[in-house]
Amino acid sequence: MLSRPLWSAASLRPRSLPALFTAALGVAALGGGCSGEHDKAAGRRANPGADFVGETSVRVTSPAHGAAVSGDFVLEVRVGSGLDSLEISSDGAPHTATVLDGSDTVEVLMSLEPGRHDLEVVGLDAAGVAQNSHALSVIVEGQTSWVSITSPRDGATVTNPVHFTVNSSSNVDQIEIFADDWSLGTVAPDQVLTYAFTGTDYAREVVAVAYDDGVEVASHELTITVTEGGTATESDFNDMVMSHVATYPTDGSYAYWWPDDVDWGGNPHDIYYEGDLFSAGDPERRSYCVGMTFEVFMRAFEDADALTGGDGSVNGVAFDELYELRTDWYVRDLYGSGVVEAVENYGIGEEVVAWEDVRPGDFLQFWRHSGSGHNAIFIDWERDSADNITGFTYWSTQGSTDGVGYNQEYFGSSGSRVDPSYFFVARVAMPWDWIPWH
Repeated sequence: MLSRPLWSAASLRPRSLPALFTAALGVAALGGGCSGEHDKAAGRRANPGADFVGETSVRVTSPAHGAAVSGDFVLEVRVGSGLDSLEISSDGAPHTATVLDGSDTVEVLMSLEPGRHDLEVVGLDAAGVAQNSHALSVIVEGQTSWVSITSPRDGATVTNPVHFTVNSSSNVDQIEIFADDWSLGTVAPDQVLTYAFTGTDYAREVVAVAYDDGVEVASHELTITVTEGGTATESDFNDMVMSHVATYPTDGSYAYWWPDDVDWGGNPHDIYYEGDLFSAGDPERRSYCVGMTFEVFMRAFEDADALTGGDGSVNGVAFDELYELRTDWYVRDLYGSGVVEAVENYGIGEEVVAWEDVRPGDFLQFWRHSGSGHNAIFIDWERDSADNITGFTYWSTQGSTDGVGYNQEYFGSSGSRVDPSYFFVARVAMPWDWIPWH
């Protein structure tokens, strides 16, 4: 057992017993991204989140994946300090290269013919070795009609069921998705078509066909491989998570703060592990997203440990090893699954693949088509009049809610909409279901 409380005496009000969350949900505008990398050293962090710039990071901030652009447009790229140059290709062919000047933002003028183009930006170090890349597709305006599958991406391996999103020119009035010449259904931009395949583990040819008044006017083809997803195990840990979510005020007193020049884990209160201070909190109770959810995880862990008579460790994770677990949680790479990697790498949980299995108290890492990301705790689904899932409500800390609060985001085809292929859900198991990881 822990030799001292996980939380300093002045850090937070007394905690309630684990219980199902019953508070009313708040509604807010779309929030900013906030997930990224952390250093192993206690409390130290790389810049996580909307700006996501590690030493070798490459992230296209404009245009967004799936966006329509003019023939001459500017490609804006955020780069890490460990990169020396960029190579940009279009449709698999070299397009341009540029030597970096030390700035963290690069603007490259692109000139492409009308139509769809698959772009890749590769960052190289001083030795010319590729370190990281960011791929996206754009539609250069000029064609009368076009359609683009924005999720999943060409060549991707995805779990069943598969969630499709599309984008198209304004004259298109219907889009039908086919897999191996079999119709999966119709979908419109900023809608999600979900389809469960009966055959898995082999490549499938997917085609989006666009119609204007019943006449086919454009199509887009790609290949995906569908793998079978498992059924997630229910966990009492979710109830413990939700009991702690309910203790944090949503009145702005727990503000969002994301400093550039402070070594801090993003948690509002001191976190203790095995009797020692693991991560110092903030005197003003401020936080950023991954730090906030990690704090809730650690509080729920203390409850689970006490309930099961544990030894005070997270599945045998040593004090210094907990920083590695936290680094996974905070996301190591652009479009990384973060929380999923953390719980699976250390044997304390699993990924929840099927959306119908997602429960309040599951942890989320999601990425938007713009490349920005966020980390949160799932609350509920948002649905349209036909009961189709269109988005989700979550709890986290973000600027749009003035800190800790409830927010909604929606799946879609481009820009600030969430890419369903990069919507990751992790569930922490109770200690009796943990598995060895060493």
